Amino acid sequence: MSTLNEFSLREALIDTGAIRENAAVLAARAGDRPLLADVAGDGYGHGAVESARAALDGGAVWLGVSNLVDASELRRAGIRAPILASYPVDPLAAEELGVTTGSLDLERAEAALYGLGDDAELRAAMRVSARVVGTKMIERDEGVSYGYTYRATARTSLALVALGYADGLDRPASNLGTLWLAGKPRLIAGRVAMNAHVLELGFDSAAIGDEAVLFGDASVGEPSALDWAAHLGKDAAEVVSVLGAKLPRRYL
Repeated sequence: MSTLNEFSLREALIDTGAIRENAAVLAARAGDRPLLADVAGDGYGHGAVESARAALDGGAVWLGVSNLVDASELRRAGIRAPILASYPVDPLAAEELGVTTGSLDLERAEAALYGLGDDAELRAAMRVSARVVGTKMIERDEGVSYGYTYRATARTSLALVALGYADGLDRPASNLGTLWLAGKPRLIAGRVAMNAHVLELGFDSAAIGDEAVLFGDASVGEPSALDWAAHLGKDAAEVVSVLGAKLPRRYL
C-alpha cells in the first residue's frame, strides 16, 4: 500500500518542453530579429540554467540576466550563448564572461516564454501542487485555523494541505483563494499557516496523499497562474518567481 512518505509533499513541476515550444513560437513571430530569452530571477523561478537551455533549443539566440552573478552561473553550466545583462558592475568581468551592456535591437521573450498569459499558442511551464496530509469533518459554526476567521456555515469536510506562506503561498489568499482538488476548485478555509492550509470540501471527501493543484494546465481544467495571480491582485510573473524559488523543483 502507498504511504505519504512516497510522495513529495509540495513541488513546482517545470515543463522544459513548454519553454522550448514557447521559444519556437516567439522566435517565429520575431522574424529577422534575434530572440532574447529572459532568464532573470532564476528564470522567473523556473531555473535559469534549465530555462536557458530549453529556450536556446527552441530558437532563442540571446539570453537576458539581471547581473554578472547570474551570467556567471550560466557560463559555469557550459552555456556559451551571448548574454545581455541589465546591471553589470565590472566592465572587465563583463568582457571576460562575454556579457554585453546597453540596448540592442532584439526581440525580448519575458513572461511569455514561460506561458504566463492568455496567449493560446503558448503553454504554461510551471505547475504547483501539494499533498493532502490530513482530513477532518466539522460541524456548523466550528472555526478553522488561527483566529477562527472562517466558521463553517454547515457540516463540511476539510482537507489539510502541505503548502503555506513559508513555501510562497500568499497569506492574503486566506478565505479567498482556491485550489483544484478532486475535480473542483476548493476554497481556502481560514488563515494560511506557515507550511499548510485547509480546504473546504463540503460533502465531498479527500484522502491523505491526494494532490491539490494551486495552478497548472488550464487546458485540462486546472487553474492557471494568471487565475491565481488575479485572486491576489498580483502579476503572474511575481507569483511564479516566488513559488519557484521556495519550492522543490522537478523537471519534465
